[in-house]
Amino acid sequence: MIMHNPHTPRNQRPRTVESSGIDGPLDHSELLEWLSTSRGWRPNTAPTWIERLRVEGVRLPNADDVCDQTIASVTQRLILSLAERGVYLAHTDHLTDRELYGYLIDTALAIPAPPRQPGTIELIDLCPPYGEGIELMLACYASDDVRSQLSVQGVSLPPRRTKPAKRDGQLPRPPGFPEHLG
Repeated sequence: MIMHNPHTPRNQRPRTVESSGIDGPLDHSELLEWLSTSRGWRPNTAPTWIERLRVEGVRLPNADDVCDQTIASVTQRLILSLAERGVYLAHTDHLTDRELYGYLIDTALAIPAPPRQPGTIELIDLCPPYGEGIELMLACYASDDVRSQLSVQGVSLPPRRTKPAKRDGQLPRPPGFPEHLG
């Protein structure tokens, strides 16, 4: 089960989509922390998102250790933990809760995480607009109207796939960002 350590302080400053950059108004302590961390960042020694979350008191069990009855709530808690840290997800409905949690733990959050400039967010799009993501987008997320228009233009379309989840409309979004990304 993923749980927050209530005694671990977290930056509560809301993050927005627009980055004010280092020229805009920023919290000076946040800017100094970012500069210090960024200058010393090296991919071979940097912590992963998983390590960062664990240091902050978030428990992240292995996907295989989570029972079927609790995988949905464990996945939701991970999604909320990420959003609290300015990391948001898009296009997740083509995955079951177990597949999404496994992908996040084993892949997306297991790579070195560079420090983010203050005032920015991170978006993990599970249906990227390139490569196999295009086929997935056309099969799962493209509207019937878009599919029809592409078909008329002679574009070969994959068969429509049923999405096993309906979580995208409920995913947390940063202030000022469209309610629904996928």
